[in-house]
Amino acid sequence: MKSIFTLLLVSLCLLSNAQNRCGTEAHTLELIEKYPAYTIARSKVNAQTNKWIENYPSHSEKIIITIPVVVHVVWNTNSENISDAQIFSQIEVLNNDFRRTNIDIINTPTVWQGTAADCEIEFCLAQTDQNGIATTGINRVQTTQTSFGMSGDPVMSVASGGADPWSQDDYLNIWVCDLGSSLLGYASPPSNWTNPADGVVIGYKYFGNTGTAQPPYHKGRTATHEIGHWLNLEHLWGAWGSCGNDQVSDTPKQEIENYSCPSFPLHPDACSTTNANGDMFMNYMDYTNDACMNLFTTGQKTRMISAINQYRSNLLDHTLCEGVVSAITESINQRKELVKIIDVLGKTTSERTANTPLFYIYNNGTVEKQIIIE
Repeated sequence: MKSIFTLLLVSLCLLSNAQNRCGTEAHTLELIEKYPAYTIARSKVNAQTNKWIENYPSHSEKIIITIPVVVHVVWNTNSENISDAQIFSQIEVLNNDFRRTNIDIINTPTVWQGTAADCEIEFCLAQTDQNGIATTGINRVQTTQTSFGMSGDPVMSVASGGADPWSQDDYLNIWVCDLGSSLLGYASPPSNWTNPADGVVIGYKYFGNTGTAQPPYHKGRTATHEIGHWLNLEHLWGAWGSCGNDQVSDTPKQEIENYSCPSFPLHPDACSTTNANGDMFMNYMDYTNDACMNLFTTGQKTRMISAINQYRSNLLDHTLCEGVVSAITESINQRKELVKIIDVLGKTTSERTANTPLFYIYNNGTVEKQIIIE
C-alpha cells in the first residue's frame, strides 16, 4: 500500500504541471486517497476486464446498447443556462462518434481505417426519471455559485450549490457548469465499488457544438472523451505517466499527450520504438483539438462493452428511453409523431427557413437536425 501512495504522490506532481484539459486522472487519485475501498476495486479492474473478454468471445455480435442520459445544467449566469438545442447537439455528436457516423471519418488515416470501430453504443435523453415520471432528461438548477472546482465534486450535490445525481446505476449523469479554470471536464472510471461521485462533468463552454461552445473545443468531443473514461478507457499514453499502457492492443504506444492539430505521421520514434505510423493523435482519448478527433478503435470498443456488462449492467436492459429507435438504423418514416421544431436557440418555430439548422423532435425521444439548402 505504501508503494501505491508513493506512486499517487508522484502522479499528482506530474498532473499539476500538465495542461489541464482532462481532470479524470486527478479526480481518480482524489477518490483513491479518500476511499480505500475504491483503491482496491480499481486495482482489480484490468484483470476483471481481461477475464471478461476471454470468457465472452462473441461480445462483438451486433447488439446496440442505448445509454439513458440526464443532463444537469447548473447555472448562475444566463449564458451558463445552455439551450435545449445545445444539449441536443451534444447527444447527436455522441451518437455519431460512438457509431462512427461522424462526418470527419474521412480524416482517419488509411492505415487505421480498418482499426476504427463502430462501438454500437448510443445515447438518449431519458424519458422517465428515477421516480417513474415523464421527463425531458434535462434538469436545470439555478445556483448562487459562480463556478465549481473538481475537488469534492461540489456540482454533484444540492448541498454545495449543485444538483444531486439521479440513480447512478440507471443513468449516465452529466453535469454542465462553469468549471472556473482551464479544465474542460472530468469523469469517474468504473469499478465494482459504489461511487457517490459517479458521472461526467463538462464545462459549459465545451458542451455540444453550438451556443456557448468555444473553439478549439467546440465540436462536442470533450464529452466523447470523458464518457470514454466513464466506460473504462484510459489516455493513449496510459495512466500516471509517459509511455504507459492504455490496456488496448490496437492503439500505438504513445509517449505523451498531443495538442492542437498535428500532421500525420507524428512521433514515429516515440517510446524507444519505431512505428512508421506514429501516434494515433486523432483518437478521442488524446488531447488534440475537437476538429482533429475522429475515432475509437476496435480494442477500445471491446473495453467499453466489457465495462458496461461488468460495472454498468443496468444500462443493458431498461425502459428509460422506451420507444427510442436508432437514428443510424431506422429511417424517418419509421419514427412516430413530430412533436415540435426548434431553432438553435431552443425556440419553437413553424418556419422552415432555408439554410438554417433546425432540430426536429419526435415523441419517441429522437432528435434530427435538418437544413433546407437553396
